[in-house]
Amino acid sequence: MKCANCQTDNPANARFCFNCGHALARRCANCQAELAAGARFCSNCGHPVEAVAASEAQRESAVKSQTPPEVAAQMRAAHLAGERKVVTALFLDVVGSTALAEHMDPEDWTQIMNRAFELLAPIVTRDEKTGKGYDGTIARLLGDAMLVFFGAPVAHEDDAVRAVRASLDMLEAVRQYAVEVGEKYNIPFEVRIGLNTGPVVVGDVGSYRKFEYTAMGDAVNLAARMQSAARPMTVLISEHTYRYVAPLFEFQDLGEIAVKGKREPVRVYEVQGVKAQPGRLRGLAGLESAMVGRDSELATLLQLSAAVHAGLGRAAVIIGEPGLGKSRLIAEWKAAAAGAAQTGPAELWAEGRCLSYGHVLPYHLLIDLLRSLMGVPATAGNPEERAALEALVSEVAGPAAMEVFPYLAHLLSLPLEGEAAERVARLDAQALQNQYLAALRQLLLGLARRQPLLVVLDDIHWADPSSTDLLIKLLPLLAEAPLLLCLVTRPDREAHGWRLVTAARERLGAGLSELNLSPLNDADSRQLVSNLLEIEALPDSIRTLILQKAEGNPFFVEEVIRMLIDRGAIYRQGSNWAAGKEINTVEIPDNLQGLLLARIDRLPDDVKRTLRVASVIAVIGRQFSVRVLEQVLERLQ
Repeated sequence: MKCANCQTDNPANARFCFNCGHALARRCANCQAELAAGARFCSNCGHPVEAVAASEAQRESAVKSQTPPEVAAQMRAAHLAGERKVVTALFLDVVGSTALAEHMDPEDWTQIMNRAFELLAPIVTRDEKTGKGYDGTIARLLGDAMLVFFGAPVAHEDDAVRAVRASLDMLEAVRQYAVEVGEKYNIPFEVRIGLNTGPVVVGDVGSYRKFEYTAMGDAVNLAARMQSAARPMTVLISEHTYRYVAPLFEFQDLGEIAVKGKREPVRVYEVQGVKAQPGRLRGLAGLESAMVGRDSELATLLQLSAAVHAGLGRAAVIIGEPGLGKSRLIAEWKAAAAGAAQTGPAELWAEGRCLSYGHVLPYHLLIDLLRSLMGVPATAGNPEERAALEALVSEVAGPAAMEVFPYLAHLLSLPLEGEAAERVARLDAQALQNQYLAALRQLLLGLARRQPLLVVLDDIHWADPSSTDLLIKLLPLLAEAPLLLCLVTRPDREAHGWRLVTAARERLGAGLSELNLSPLNDADSRQLVSNLLEIEALPDSIRTLILQKAEGNPFFVEEVIRMLIDRGAIYRQGSNWAAGKEINTVEIPDNLQGLLLARIDRLPDDVKRTLRVASVIAVIGRQFSVRVLEQVLERLQ
């Protein structure tokens, strides 16, 4: 259905344009005839209109209840001034809904759709009971379609990744629901999902209705085009989303397709699933540099490795802002340790990584660590995980395996039978947590006594409270076995995971080494640029531009270079790089916008307001008087 206001194509059953919010012509749910404004009955078949309107209002109310209060508050506040953000828009539509609805009782079809949205909404937002969900925002329900934003009103640095994961989970939920619909109504039930990432202006457009929160911009329109081009029960993403998520998922490159309203074709990719061995999201493909500016930190970590080989327990905390090279330092440490001449058995590395949305997922950090110890990917099924756990526990615990296996299997949500099931069934929550602790302690102790064990816990600023509590209780293990525990975090002292840092400081004393990563100095930054581009004759103007924008942050250096390549300021000439046209003014790269906006969105409202005003004043320069800011804020009161 074409919007009369902005000419955007909308789903057949849409009541409002997803691009501009303009009301669309209503159609009868029974015969699809166009309804006159204010009609209570269809003039073509006599079907009542109010019943359908009431059911849709009920559906919107049910979905509204899934939106966390803090997000709803930010949605309501957004209409005060449109915000420019980079969002990933997700568009979901039911395949052949118009034809299906024509051959069904309207109440039955309404019931099918209401139940479908009840199942899908918690995946998008967050299920308060299970903690699962991806903190997206359901912006609109459009008949039999759903428009979702990841990145507005609340931004996260991995919104595109969240959108793809949510899409895959939604498809799985629909597959299960389709069985129920088929058995009860004897009809197929399928959806298509399209994703696109890009800059938009978000806010309240033309109405105070809850689901009128929308985004103005081509990014949303292209997401709808992706949905239209997708095959049933698949997720189709644009090249703009692909660049943010490529290392983490399996794709089928479908080549370029013509898109209505676009002069150039758009390259599209069909999502196949999660990669068993995901790659790094950061870094420039095809460009490599030796690590710079971290020699002393690497030397400290290698000394800790040597201490563990000597039979001592040690701990390290690596603290640094995003992009300063914490993960790169860990990778270099592993490589250097493997190449160092060590006596005795080789060390065993295990890693637990936190998810950005994992602070509400109980034990998610410990589960990831356990999978690493077992040697199975996150994509492994129950049979593979069970076999790996049985082999590991049998090898480490021997005759005492039944003291370990049932509890670790329960932690992994594996089905239990016989004695193992009985041991778990008779425990309350506190007793079960104690058994988790005892089982993990026995497993780690057994592994460390066989060979030096190095455990890296990454991104613990996103750690969940349950994992944090148990890990604090496991700290005494460092005094009993050659175990090295490395905690990697941002300096977020309000996060649950910071309690682990505090506990390590209090309990480990001299056994803890703390490494605080600072931005690279000017010489190291220049060396990094030269290593990446291999251009000794890079014009000073471009080199200075990179250094000014990056401010000593290696990740920022890479992203600014990526943007300059995209803009043609730097281009490949044979096997080397050459400087092209100069760019004196550049925006912040999209990857960095998501990172910065995520930090801004966590600030209190009054602080964000001050920051917005300061950003306007900053047009006079990067530095200005605080007094100027105070006077502007006073006049805006």
